[in-house]
Amino acid sequence: MLVDSIDFVAAAALFAAAVGAWWLSAPLRSRERLYLRFAAVLLAALAASVPFGLADVTVLFLLPLAAGALMVSTLAGVLPVGLVALLLVLALAGGLAALVTGLWPLALLPVVLAGLAIIAAAINSLALLPALAGASLLAAGLVFVEQGARAGLMLFAAAALIGLSRPQLLRSSSSAMRPRGAVP
Repeated sequence: MLVDSIDFVAAAALFAAAVGAWWLSAPLRSRERLYLRFAAVLLAALAASVPFGLADVTVLFLLPLAAGALMVSTLAGVLPVGLVALLLVLALAGGLAALVTGLWPLALLPVVLAGLAIIAAAINSLALLPALAGASLLAAGLVFVEQGARAGLMLFAAAALIGLSRPQLLRSSSSAMRPRGAVP
């Protein structure tokens, strides 16, 4: 019973993170914002499936697609549109194949690859917070292997979602940190 209540609290935290990421993504360019919001909606649907006891099934479909959308949102400036479509279709295919066959590694592969791509891009641009968000996404996939769609996965997914929407907040609030009269 205690495990169920912890799962409900973690699902509520993931849902709140999805709503927060939706709001925090407002100052982003449209290409980044749309994919981040798409991932937020997918992860909110995962959180909403917890009270119905469907999280272990829906995670096979929703997590790979959300991870792909987060990766595309992070790399939106460098990926051509055709490659973006291919990546999302492959993530969708992995999730659907895992859902139909019950082979969870098919759903885990897009999550791991997306997490590693986000970490690599963040390290390349020397951005600490997106690197940690990519590590959280990778950890969400690895936690799924150990315990399924439980509190750990929900909290790591929430951290990844907020971590990838957080740099916008730092950019928009940096003008408040400058002393008066400073040249931007």
